[in-house]
Amino acid sequence: MGKRNKVTTRDIALATHVSQSTVSMILSDNKNVSFKEETVKLVKNTAKQMGYKKPVVKKRYSNSKNTIVVICANLSNSYYSMVVSSIIQQASKTKTQILTISTLRKDELEKHAITHLKTIKPTGIILLYPPKFVDEWNQLSKQIPCIIIGDKPKNLDCDSIELNSFKCGKLLGSHLKQLGHKKIAYISSPLDTTEIGRNERYEGVKSILRDTQVFFSSSKQFEMYAIEKREYENGYHLTKQILDNQFDAYIGNNDMTALGILACLKDNNIKASVAGFDNIPEANFPQIQLTTVDHGGCEKGMEAVDILLEQTKSERKRIVHMEYEPQLIIRLSTFSRKKSSSQ
Repeated sequence: MGKRNKVTTRDIALATHVSQSTVSMILSDNKNVSFKEETVKLVKNTAKQMGYKKPVVKKRYSNSKNTIVVICANLSNSYYSMVVSSIIQQASKTKTQILTISTLRKDELEKHAITHLKTIKPTGIILLYPPKFVDEWNQLSKQIPCIIIGDKPKNLDCDSIELNSFKCGKLLGSHLKQLGHKKIAYISSPLDTTEIGRNERYEGVKSILRDTQVFFSSSKQFEMYAIEKREYENGYHLTKQILDNQFDAYIGNNDMTALGILACLKDNNIKASVAGFDNIPEANFPQIQLTTVDHGGCEKGMEAVDILLEQTKSERKRIVHMEYEPQLIIRLSTFSRKKSSSQ
């Protein structure tokens, strides 16, 4: 067996009669602990005399090739789960790994994600909702290819596969108008200025049905609901508060909200049209049959992967902009006003 000539902290500990853990902390310049000055000098001088060299620690994820990071709001919403699944499916064809980060739409978690991404340097980043810190994302996109799926903030400089939420709202508004509905309630989670899609969908509905009334929770109230069913609970409780208004039809800002609306109406034996947006898998369950708007969530997820991987092979500077045409999916949850009022 060859002679071991690499000096370790154990060797220095034996030579100085100081514990190995103390030697390790002194030589690593641990700022969280302090030792007597003579002990520090003894350990460092002995290490130098013995030819000790600090081990080179390789940074994990210093350059995570073949990894795409997906930034989403909340995986408890089936829309995000559906899109992430399509991204994973497409990425697996090229053996690209997917790392998903959920920010819960919290500022501190979004900031932490940005900081983390600077460290791990993935192949690319896919944003599934409009971020708040646009300037920071713009800086990051200069280093790492970035693409957003959905409603893109005006000042965000990255590739995009966009959704025309205003057009989605118009589709549902036109459908309900054709059914004879006039008194419409638009039920939504918080409508602050960063929530582009929620606001645009409402404006789209209102462009067809001007008397549409909007009801939404405050951010504080919204966050009181259990995270795994936050949007569902929000839809349920907001609907319960306005049952006495006797609306002809209800629109949820997304399908999860619409499912909460449906449940509330059923619990109170009220028959009214209900519709949502996203066309999540649950919307087509036999006992639900929710009318909704499909805007190609899965297709956009797969396309985003292809765009990012193409960027790694070229030096192009042009920003890609794509937009999917939304499609109205009519199911049993919407019906004529006569049918609604007769039951």
